[in-house]
Amino acid sequence: MRGGRAAWWLAPLLAAPLGACRPAPVTRPSGAAPAPTAPVTLRVAAGTLTVTGQGPVTVTCDTPAGPLVRTLSAPGRLPLPPGARTCETGIQTVAAAPAPALGTGPDAARDPAASRAPGLTGALTMTPGAIHLSEREVWTVTADLRRTGGRLPPDGTLVTLTGRGASGEQVQATRLTAGGVARWQLTPGTAGAFTFTATSGAWTARASGTALSGLLGGRPQAIFTGQQVLLGPLRWTDGALPDDGTPVDLRALDRAGRTVWQATVPVTGGQVQADVPRVPGAVTLRAEVAGRAVRFPWR
Repeated sequence: MRGGRAAWWLAPLLAAPLGACRPAPVTRPSGAAPAPTAPVTLRVAAGTLTVTGQGPVTVTCDTPAGPLVRTLSAPGRLPLPPGARTCETGIQTVAAAPAPALGTGPDAARDPAASRAPGLTGALTMTPGAIHLSEREVWTVTADLRRTGGRLPPDGTLVTLTGRGASGEQVQATRLTAGGVARWQLTPGTAGAFTFTATSGAWTARASGTALSGLLGGRPQAIFTGQQVLLGPLRWTDGALPDDGTPVDLRALDRAGRTVWQATVPVTGGQVQADVPRVPGAVTLRAEVAGRAVRFPWR
């Protein structure tokens, strides 16, 4: 859907969540009023993408050649990439342009009949069938198309891929064929089964795969120091540290297992550090990274 170890991203090899960044985590007890913030918003007008709110902001635009990622140190304006369909921050997605018709770009504009590729056949393949989250593993999804009689469809034929995971994670991206092939590289952000559907005109095909939880090597420590908790070191089974920015979900649970406080914080140098308030009734700290959860006694 993180180009290795981040949330669902269409890896920028395409290659491939369209990616996004999340604003800095806000930690607070359950039920407490959120601190006032300026939400990041996107607006498209006259070929320009305007970003407002608090920075830094990472914007990912899906284009026929693959995702284009730009990071702004502060909100501002960006020119829309050529052919961009959508742009997103992970919180908001905006349409950059109407969906183009099937075809070969300028040729299709001159001749509407050229935008149609009737009688398409083909297959959608996905390799490997299973990957581990945050282990620098990606899915390669390939649509291989032919026309009646085995001829190749025109280069530039539009193929749309949609996907959905068991936990509700979704992705949608388009590619233009070259030599009858459209290809995506995807990395999911949640564990579970995923189903992908590719469409081009009347042609449709499906493929599926499974995202497995990441494999943590050893058990990290949780150290409470005043109003903070330090978690680490986090390592995978091969000894590698998670990529900086890998999200970790922290939750304080009461005796009944209910969440009474929650925060999502990024990994930095194999460590996680978060401000924690006084949480009455909390008895357990639950930390989850790449679908793998560990628990510690609350301070």
